[in-house]
This record gives sequence, C-alpha cells and structure tokens, in this order.
Amino acid sequence: MSFTKTRHALCLSALLATAGFMTGAQAQTDAPAADNAKAAAPAAAPAVPANVDAQAADAALRKRLQAVVTAIEGKSKLASSNFNEEFLKQSPIDNVQKALDSIRTGVGSCQAVARMESPTPLATSVLLNCTKGFVPMELAVEPKAPYRISGILLRPAFWK
Repeated sequence: MSFTKTRHALCLSALLATAGFMTGAQAQTDAPAADNAKAAAPAAAPAVPANVDAQAADAALRKRLQAVVTAIEGKSKLASSNFNEEFLKQSPIDNVQKALDSIRTGVGSCQAVARMESPTPLATSVLLNCTKGFVPMELAVEPKAPYRISGILLRPAFWK
C-alpha cells in the first residue's frame, strides 16, 4: 500500500513538473518550416547556439540545479524567480514545490551524484541519490541571461 502511494506521488510529481518542460519543447516545435527541414537532416551532435555564452549558461544551470536539490531536501523553498514566465504559466510555483515535497516524502532526502555531460550548456540530466532510491531528473534553462529554468522532468524512482 505504501509503495502504491509513493509511486502515485512520484508519478504526480513528474506530471506536474513535466508541464513546464513540455512548454519549452512545444516552443521549439513552433519553428518555421525551414528550421524543421534542418532538424530533419541527420546531425552528429547538437551544437551550442552561436549566441549562447556557454560558460555563463553552464554556471547558471549548476546554480539552478543546486536550488532544486536544496528544495527537494526541504532546506529552502524555490523562488519563482528561478523559473521563466512560460514555465510558471504551465506549473505554478506552489505546484512545483508540492511536487518536490512529494519526492522527499516518497524517497527521502536526496543529493545529486551524477550529471550527464552534454554538448549544450542549456540542459542536463542528473541522477539524485535519495535515502530510499535513485531519481533521474532533467533540467533545462533559457538560452539567454538570466538563464531561468525553462523545464524540469522528474522520472520515477529506482528503488534501492
């Protein structure tokens, strides 16, 4: 019974947090037809957009990631200033905070233990090591300063 409640809480958390992540994905799919033709062509690896300061974006991504992990820990609340307006339209800050609280309730306290190397400094995948399991998380930021969070995706936990 406890497993089912925890699983449902994690699924709900993922759905709430995904709304903001999907907003960013939808914005990218609204590109002109010429951009779609370029995207359809096979590419070796996505390149960093020319107008993105890679070091500043990566530093901001790390800062935003730390803020999310701290909020999952329950040490602080996430400020709405960490998120862009489009994300907050889809997922109000209260819903995001509830989702992060449910993660802590379900799997205990967490720490980021692994971060996937990415050719773009605007998004990353992270593995959170929690008391009762591991939680994969994806985080994306805007391509321009102040590099606010444009998407979070929390995947279901892998139990220890």
